[in-house]
Amino acid sequence: MFRGFVFLTNKITEINEPKEIMQSIKDPRICTWIDLEDPSEAEIDFLIDEFNFHPLSIEDAILPQDHAKIESFDEYIFLTLYAMNYIDESINPQELNIFLGKNYVITFHENRLSCISKMTARILALARKEDYNTRSFNLGKGADTLLHAVIDLLIDEYFPITDRIEDRIAQLEDRILEEKTENIMEDTLRQKRNILILRKFIYLEKQVMAKLLKGEIKYIKESNKTYFQDIYDHIVNMQETLEILREVVPSLIESYHSMTSKKLNQLIHRLTILATVAIPMTVVTSFYGMNLQLPEFKWGVWGYVFMWCMLLGSSGLTFIWLKIKKWI
Repeated sequence: MFRGFVFLTNKITEINEPKEIMQSIKDPRICTWIDLEDPSEAEIDFLIDEFNFHPLSIEDAILPQDHAKIESFDEYIFLTLYAMNYIDESINPQELNIFLGKNYVITFHENRLSCISKMTARILALARKEDYNTRSFNLGKGADTLLHAVIDLLIDEYFPITDRIEDRIAQLEDRILEEKTENIMEDTLRQKRNILILRKFIYLEKQVMAKLLKGEIKYIKESNKTYFQDIYDHIVNMQETLEILREVVPSLIESYHSMTSKKLNQLIHRLTILATVAIPMTVVTSFYGMNLQLPEFKWGVWGYVFMWCMLLGSSGLTFIWLKIKKWI
């Protein structure tokens, strides 16, 4: 799906026709944003025909990648970043490719992304206002301001995911203390995987932001680097939080194993007590189980009562002895 916005000094225009929007891109005074969601072959051909993008950049945008990166070319900058979806307590990375030119930003992605939807909603809300010359309206002040807005929305969505992982780990800790072992290990390993995935992409995107802040990258105004520095600081904060959570997970697993060992020891302790109490009964029944004529067999009912008293009495005395020794 092709969607484009043209930013003038005091006007925002939505243009969804590729040929028409190219007229705006050719005007260096106009800033343009093009969003391609699940692009068709015709829309991909439009990128190839109208822009002087390197074939490898087009290939990287079309084919799925597994790491964030930034590449600088003569006429544009190519970035690959990742939006994160947290579904069923699992993280699902969604690739977002960005082409940054002198006066345009092109976002290229297969799936609908929340950050792009928020960006579109913000632009449409600004377009409905009559006065654009406010401090809140800076999207049309350059392609780098558009790039910052997209990345800022993308990174901001990491915070709720990090908070949910942190809350989930706290819940797992409480369940371990309450000795509720059902699915604890599965849930812990799932959160460990989420932390590793998020940590990997945050580390790579931190490197991308570091390169954007250097003077080597074109099309980023020196006055706007403060905003990119703010994104970099957010990434650093999240990275520190994830490092703490990563260190908590092993202790969580260790606590789980300690709890299961404790429960196993308690079970073995109870079984040992039962076996010890049953030993006298076993000895008595083994003795009277011999194929011999014993006097008690001639007592009739009283012999039966005598046998039961001996069985219960011997086990009772054993139990009392264990209590005196404080073994139970």
